[in-house]
Amino acid sequence: MSAFAERLTTQSARSETVMEAVARRIESLIRSGELRVGSRLPPEPQLAVMLGVSRSSLREGLKGLMFLGLIKARPGHGTYIQSSLGRGASRHFKWMLLLREVKYLEIYELRKILEPAVAALAARRASPEDLEKMEAAILGMKSNFARPEQYMACELAFHEEFGRAAKNAAIEMMLRMMYAALAEGRRRTLPLIADFESNWRRHQRILRLIARRDAAGARRAVLDDLRYAETLLRKDLKAQENFRSKVGEIQLEPSKTKRKAPAKLQRADLKQG
Repeated sequence: MSAFAERLTTQSARSETVMEAVARRIESLIRSGELRVGSRLPPEPQLAVMLGVSRSSLREGLKGLMFLGLIKARPGHGTYIQSSLGRGASRHFKWMLLLREVKYLEIYELRKILEPAVAALAARRASPEDLEKMEAAILGMKSNFARPEQYMACELAFHEEFGRAAKNAAIEMMLRMMYAALAEGRRRTLPLIADFESNWRRHQRILRLIARRDAAGARRAVLDDLRYAETLLRKDLKAQENFRSKVGEIQLEPSKTKRKAPAKLQRADLKQG
């Protein structure tokens, strides 16, 4: 190993947290077959030996992994490796939005790239059961024009179902992450929907095209719907920006008054002198 590579390895080891070290070693045990996805972790003393860490370090690492959703505790049964990371991954996507590492409009750009292709796959691969579930979601939307929250839940269910109909686990996971992250923004745009029936008809059209196995038509229909949704999002973001600007102006007013006060006092002191 070269001196540079050795130095890089040493620096990486030093910067690695206890949680990262525990996670990396558990990953290696899964790869080797000593642990399986969904299986129960060995008792703490045994696991500490397997991972080559102290029991206190192991506890610290496991707490972090549990918070991230990589493992889960079952009271009275032990600690298990998660068999699905959907919820944990969705939480990370939400935090990326909160920390402004990712912007809402960037996610919509991703949706416009991904979802039309997903609809095309669904048109080719959807089973009769998939179509029934999408139909149920569409009927739920239609019966909830006067109840926006319920309407949104049924609309989300429709998008999730045509994601499942694509028969691709990676796509399904990505869509679930995006939808969970966008839920709050979607809720804010609900009052901006001028006509719920027109919105519903766009989704009904998507379903009909998928049911007809019209991949190209389904692709275009989903893209049209996403463009409409993006216009609502832009309106909401603009309204938020205007609100923040007004709040900022109001907060600046008292500070302006405070800055003028010393000047008045100085003039008074000069007159007295």
